[in-house]
Amino acid sequence: MATVSAELTDHHRRCRELFAQVEEFVRASDWPAFNTGLVTLREEILGHFRFEEERLFPVYEEISGLRDGTQELRMQHDDIRAILWALSSASAAHDPDSCRTEFETLALLFRQHTETEEGLMYPAFERTLGPRVAELAAQARQDMRALDVRGLEPPEPFMRIMQALTQSPDKPLRVLIHREPFPLYDVLAEQGFGHRARALEDGSIEIVIERAAR
Repeated sequence: MATVSAELTDHHRRCRELFAQVEEFVRASDWPAFNTGLVTLREEILGHFRFEEERLFPVYEEISGLRDGTQELRMQHDDIRAILWALSSASAAHDPDSCRTEFETLALLFRQHTETEEGLMYPAFERTLGPRVAELAAQARQDMRALDVRGLEPPEPFMRIMQALTQSPDKPLRVLIHREPFPLYDVLAEQGFGHRARALEDGSIEIVIERAAR
């Protein structure tokens, strides 16, 4: 049986891979690549936090009866978010030393946070959630599925989105793109897909695509 802890642990792994990529940009002092990589890393982490705070933590607190059972994890989320936003608003090219220090702190906090979750809290969630485990695992799989096509030249974003939908047409697809792809919306409607779009803090667009209700 699929477990929510397995899904979220796998997403931790993907985030660590992104950390490693951004760390290489820091070492090379490639600040344009650093800024681009940081946006991708930030959205992955924030999406992970949203799932935990909006779906997983409330269910755990309700079933366990521990109203403050995830307070420490939420505080760690806040600390990590604060550094993410500080890095996003900083000019790495003009103050590289500060950005290096902030990024090292971010990586350390994220590693400590994931070790706490994977070693202590996720096993506690599994013991407590009972039959809700499979349901939350499916939700995690859907919420964590993202396709980042920001910065790609046409028609590459369109081709990648349609390929992802062809491979898994019945699963919601979260797309990160640098501007709204209005021609894509017409094609999606013709093929029976609906979409929801929202602007992100960095000016890019998040689009959730899923089968339209019949």
